[in-house]
Amino acid sequence: MRRKTIKPIYSMCVQPSFIIGTNNEDGSYNFAPITWVSATYEGGEGYLLVISMSGTKKTRQNVNRTGIFSANLVNRDMLPLMDYLGSKHAAEGNKDDIEYGVSRGEVLDVPTLNDSPWVYECEVERLVETGESVTFFCHIRNIQVDENLTCEDTFDVDLTVLDPVIYSGRYHSLGSMLGKIGDFNKNAEVNAGNTNDVLDKFHRRRLIMYLILAIGVIASLIGMGTMIPAVLIIGIIGIMASLFYGLFSGAMCCPYCGEILGRSGFGDHCQYCGKKIF
Repeated sequence: MRRKTIKPIYSMCVQPSFIIGTNNEDGSYNFAPITWVSATYEGGEGYLLVISMSGTKKTRQNVNRTGIFSANLVNRDMLPLMDYLGSKHAAEGNKDDIEYGVSRGEVLDVPTLNDSPWVYECEVERLVETGESVTFFCHIRNIQVDENLTCEDTFDVDLTVLDPVIYSGRYHSLGSMLGKIGDFNKNAEVNAGNTNDVLDKFHRRRLIMYLILAIGVIASLIGMGTMIPAVLIIGIIGIMASLFYGLFSGAMCCPYCGEILGRSGFGDHCQYCGKKIF
């Protein structure tokens, strides 16, 4: 892989999209999208939710004042709501130009979105200010999830069921689940075995090709020595048969990339893909 250097101002931070729910001073609810959300290990089976906010937005003021909030994961169906809430500011009045269902947390008195498949109810443990931003480290007091989701252990969650929106300057979605930890180590061992099988078949085919070629050369030499046309013809046919067999069986081609070997020199490795074959 060839890389290039770019300015250290770009962010490739792959961020899950959340809508943060907080209580206003008058008891009404406020929702705003935040993508600077992550987690850090606390110990045992617990972890802290980490959320960063900048500026003087109402959500930050509410979290500072109450110390509690909900973090509602955004899935693909919720994108219109996220876009709306992101473009509507609390200073402009209630965010109720479109309809969306709101409930209250089961453990903390925080507003939650009915359509979210994964909702954290969080309480701030501590905060760290960095420049214009403040980062909250929060205890997770409760999690509400889609009833179709099954969690095998703390960090083993099938995100394809949640269908989360991923943000990195633009909105993205997940393609598929690639596997679990350890799967690829097993696959590497299997692939190593498959590689040995491929090479074994390749060398067997080359041995057959050489045997046919040897028979053809010997018959050709005998035919020329004895001046027996039939033997000479058999020898030529054997030589041609070895070439055809080599091409069509793959004995003359790299077992990995399929290029004909020897077109740019012989060696232990394929001249085209570079893999070791001899």
